[in-house]
Amino acid sequence: MLQPETCVFISQNLSQRCGKSRLVHSIFESVNIAGGYAVTQKFDEMQSSSPLTVVLSAFNQLCNLVAQSSSETCLIQIYEKLASAIGTPNLTFLTHILPNAIDLLPSYVTLPYLNSQAGINFNRLCFTIQHLMRVLSSPSRTVLLFLDDLQWADAMSLKLVQSVISDMREFNCMLFVGGFRENDVEPGHVLFEFFAALSASEVVSSIIHLNGISPNHVNSMISDTLGILPRLCKSLSDVVFRKTNGNPFFTLEFLRSLIARDVVQYSLRDKCWKWNLNQIKAENITDNVLHLLTKKLSHLSDAHQAALKVVSCFGSIISIDIVRKLSSTSKYNTLQRTLDDTLVKEGLMDFDVTSYRFVHDKVREAAYGLIVDKEQYHFDLGIALQQVGGDILAAATQINRGLPLFAQDDSRRITIVNLNYQAGLQPMNCCDFTAAYSYLTTAFSLLPNDSWSAHYDLTLKCHFQLAKAAYGCGHAKRAQQICENIIECAKCLEDTLETYSLLVSTICLAHKDLPVAFKTCRKVLNSLGEDIPDDIVDTYSTVKKVKMLFQNMSSDDLLDMVEEKSSRNISIMEFYNHLVTVSFQLQPRRVCQYYNARWASFCLTNRVACKYTPGKFLRSKGLAFLSHFLLSLQYSIRVANLGAFVSFASMLSRDLDEDATLACRISKAGMSMLSRNDSAMIQQLPVVYSIHFMMVGSLTEPIQSAVTMVRHAYEIGMQTGNLSQAAFSLAIMMARSLYAGTNLLNLRNDLEVHLKSAKQHSQLILLANLQMMHEVVSRLIGDDEAKSFPSLKEIPPTDEDVQFTLEMFSSFYLGHAERVHYKSKLWERLEDSEKRKVPIRFIYTAFFSGIASFRLYSYGRKDSQTHTKNLTKSLSILEKASEFSEWNYKNKFLLLKAAHLSITDNNFNAENEFGAAILASRASKFVHEEGLACELAAMYQVTRGNNTSALSLFCQAKSCYKTWGSRVKEIHIASLIDSIHE
Repeated sequence: MLQPETCVFISQNLSQRCGKSRLVHSIFESVNIAGGYAVTQKFDEMQSSSPLTVVLSAFNQLCNLVAQSSSETCLIQIYEKLASAIGTPNLTFLTHILPNAIDLLPSYVTLPYLNSQAGINFNRLCFTIQHLMRVLSSPSRTVLLFLDDLQWADAMSLKLVQSVISDMREFNCMLFVGGFRENDVEPGHVLFEFFAALSASEVVSSIIHLNGISPNHVNSMISDTLGILPRLCKSLSDVVFRKTNGNPFFTLEFLRSLIARDVVQYSLRDKCWKWNLNQIKAENITDNVLHLLTKKLSHLSDAHQAALKVVSCFGSIISIDIVRKLSSTSKYNTLQRTLDDTLVKEGLMDFDVTSYRFVHDKVREAAYGLIVDKEQYHFDLGIALQQVGGDILAAATQINRGLPLFAQDDSRRITIVNLNYQAGLQPMNCCDFTAAYSYLTTAFSLLPNDSWSAHYDLTLKCHFQLAKAAYGCGHAKRAQQICENIIECAKCLEDTLETYSLLVSTICLAHKDLPVAFKTCRKVLNSLGEDIPDDIVDTYSTVKKVKMLFQNMSSDDLLDMVEEKSSRNISIMEFYNHLVTVSFQLQPRRVCQYYNARWASFCLTNRVACKYTPGKFLRSKGLAFLSHFLLSLQYSIRVANLGAFVSFASMLSRDLDEDATLACRISKAGMSMLSRNDSAMIQQLPVVYSIHFMMVGSLTEPIQSAVTMVRHAYEIGMQTGNLSQAAFSLAIMMARSLYAGTNLLNLRNDLEVHLKSAKQHSQLILLANLQMMHEVVSRLIGDDEAKSFPSLKEIPPTDEDVQFTLEMFSSFYLGHAERVHYKSKLWERLEDSEKRKVPIRFIYTAFFSGIASFRLYSYGRKDSQTHTKNLTKSLSILEKASEFSEWNYKNKFLLLKAAHLSITDNNFNAENEFGAAILASRASKFVHEEGLACELAAMYQVTRGNNTSALSLFCQAKSCYKTWGSRVKEIHIASLIDSIHE
């Protein structure tokens, strides 16, 4: 059997069929015998309005196959794996998009209701299907997925398939086979992007080109069909081959045609087949099988032709429900009877309980070719379906195919607008934004010029849903234009709130015009009565008021808050949430001269950053946090704004003082709410986890735990389709992995995987951060095996504190003490708002600076007094940090203390503190910092002439650095060991 990690594409260079479907189906039995699953679906030119349906139908079919072949015990295992991988909310989502997935769950499982408006988008769809495939397939349960006629596939369907194939390539348990016709794939076709994406994901693939069968094979086919020796029908087969060019289906149909017209006939007298070779040579046929089939169908009765025409308008397959609905009308009342009584029996159609299908695509094409006025035919079919309450999508699709002749007819315009609007909502609820965008665009285009006055509600709904669909398809600019149109034409503020929210989201997603997004939030909040001032006033009393509210509330009071019900307050909190998100992405670099002394003083004392841009734009992250949180307390907490707890706590945690203690309590209260089994809470998990573990969590939780929890936040962000939040979580996770001492080789591999993904999704900010971390990790490994990535000059710079800490981290471990000291001086020049906004960076910078000063002092460099002073300052900061988290910072505090004691000639205590630092690093599982402590302790022993102790410590350091994966540090320590031996 074919290797399961490969992709196989079967192409035809002829317009006729050459048996690719039969070729693939020939291995289905082998897959089934081996215990695997083989599923197949095909794209259809006539069903292009709902493309994702084809791919989802394939996965739905897979769920049915697995459910039928699995015992109750296996289903329980499948359920447990799925629940663990994607969570209960996404299990509900899975059964929503794949109805057969409900059969994979044990009978005792009850799933919550799916809120179709929350967290449903294409990214969530990809994530869910990827994890479904991981659970359902295995090396012993290979899945073969065959999608035929890829030339009719759309970009979104192929993107979903590509995401699954790329995700499964390392699991060795899936084979994808795709079929397409080369002559229908022109330059610029989405298939070429599909091939390129697979190649970029390092998916191994191959292409099989199918041509017509050879003359000898045609001779064998006719010999077997007529039951005569090959040499006796050689003359006939040669003529047939020249007529059909060796196409199997064409050959068979041509032979049937000859027999039907007695050109080839069986002689009862001679008891053998005979033919008129000259008459066959004179047959005037085209090089296309459609000629034969059309001629064959034209001899059928009018009723039979009418039935074939109707079915052909729906593609290769038509559901039994549509057939029954049409058969209930007077115009098509003989449809089902004709299909059952004649067409199925004559071999033109197949029936499989739920649908009728043409036996071959060419039969459908021939039947469709019988229709003279195609636009009118489609339109009449759609109207008939719509009048009897048939499938909305099918009715809208048929009507839309006849819209050119309807363009001048206003009598049914609003009815058809509403039909397309309803049709657009259905695929949107299943994440098929491409189909939704198509239907809603049609509805939008049919709205009359006076629709805002004559049909206000319908016009408002069509505009907003079209904006959502455009946003879901990634057309942010188009969504923004529609939103602006709604805002201009809407009658009242209440009718624009959802639009404003979407408008801000589209701007944030594109990372453009963030000042405009901030102004939009402020404008809406002012309109809602929140009075967001141009100049920030009375911040101190606001902070004090919030702190007093918290101090007067017990933890139970915080946890007992109920969900907000007031629509006004919900809108206010939602826009504060947007305000916080937008503000966080804006990174001011300095306080401009434009602001007066009051604002400069306010920024320095309250850690609120200001920035001047054209239009006197003012960003106040602090005010957003505070106002957001006051509303949470006064109006009770709404789950959609659970991040307000950790947002406010993050402000208080910037200084290691009593406010940081209160911040830990507040943030933990917010984290505790996530323990509730509520899907809405799960939606907020990425935001809460990311902010908590980036800010307050570094003072309360082990860094290793932060890596695990933020990884979970990243996965939940992908599950819920929140790509921007997933990216934020990923950046934090990678940085914390570096601090935690994760094996550098493994970390670099993870970074390379995520770099490709970030590039694929055009996440430039994430790409810049990951690129910087990749370079740092590669330097720490110290070899040339790292994969190269393109220059990122066009990507915006990362935060200054991120750059500082990453550069200091690598310079620190590579022994560049002077560079670390220089960087620490630059760090001191940064504004307090920049230095202190993330505690862990502030703390680590102090640690790096202190150890660098110790090394420079030990080297006998100048300014020994400055180095001693800097070491003392760093020691003070780490002492405060260790009071919050001994696990994270005690080993660093002890190492700085040992360094301080050694330069003050307190040798006995210094040696003890070095030993304590080594033990503390080992206890906290910071292998890289254990290696550092051993290295510094060994160097201290060398200065005292204790080479034996130094050798032992250097060997420990080398072992630690080897475990960490830093070859450059191994080599460095080995050279120090050699110098002692010399």
